[in-house]
Amino acid sequence: MKDIILKSARLIATDYESSKIIERLKSEGVYGQEDNQWQSMNIVLVSSVEGVANIPNMLSKSTPAKRNIIIKTNPSLEIDDNINYYSVLSFFNGADPYKEIKALLYFIRTNGDTNRNIAFDEYEIFDLIKGRNMISTASYSYNENVDEVINELKKIKLHNNRRYLLLFTYEHNNEATFLDILPVNNYLESFPKDATVCWNIIESSVNQVTLFTSISI
Repeated sequence: MKDIILKSARLIATDYESSKIIERLKSEGVYGQEDNQWQSMNIVLVSSVEGVANIPNMLSKSTPAKRNIIIKTNPSLEIDDNINYYSVLSFFNGADPYKEIKALLYFIRTNGDTNRNIAFDEYEIFDLIKGRNMISTASYSYNENVDEVINELKKIKLHNNRRYLLLFTYEHNNEATFLDILPVNNYLESFPKDATVCWNIIESSVNQVTLFTSISI
């Protein structure tokens, strides 16, 4: 995978554990931007009670951004409503916080850096994570046939009253590769009526399908 560079976001650590997460992300090619006036979001990682208390201090040291997205690696942490946040995100029980954070950053980066959107754009992504939410991101790569990963996606139980973002990427080559839309449509029809579903198809450097799930808490 190529480096993931978040052009409009900075990553902010509030404690020791979250700073180690950001260091690990950088070692694997995932970067936020330096503090400057052009950033549209602060992505704040918090892993401890001390980190929660440090959020206002860390935000005061950074240039104000349109959105403050707080990510809790420990779902039991409490974030006060008086903290200036757009989103407070946590993960489902049993999830690996590092993998979830990396997948989320890649997902935001992929959708925020394209003008070839079919069904949703970056603004709708942020609409779906506004407030307090539990999230998960599942990604699967495929060679040529998207049916390979559709079968994997079908193993994930779908629920009413949840919000889903479904991203299909396909690799362009000289043989005019395209994505077979029929299995995509068939899978979209399997979502519950009361679920909110947005989707997109993007030409990319990889063949991959990502299912992002958000549920308000």
